[in-house]
Amino acid sequence: MKVSARTRRALAVRREQRRMWAAGYQLCEPDWRLLRGGKIGKVIIDAKINIDRTHIWFKIGELADVPPHKGEA
Repeated sequence: MKVSARTRRALAVRREQRRMWAAGYQLCEPDWRLLRGGKIGKVIIDAKINIDRTHIWFKIGELADVPPHKGEA
């Protein structure tokens, strides 16, 4: 059975989604929800763009989980 390029791309996106969920990432939320205080005490630790360039994945954690910047104690 021949697999088209579109099918391969769709399967690759699904594989990446499973990997991102397993690594603790979640799909980005609308800016209005972050701005209105829906995530008080939470910070974005890491962000990645999906391979199809249509979604942004965030890893969100507590403020205490963030490592200090260089020069800060």
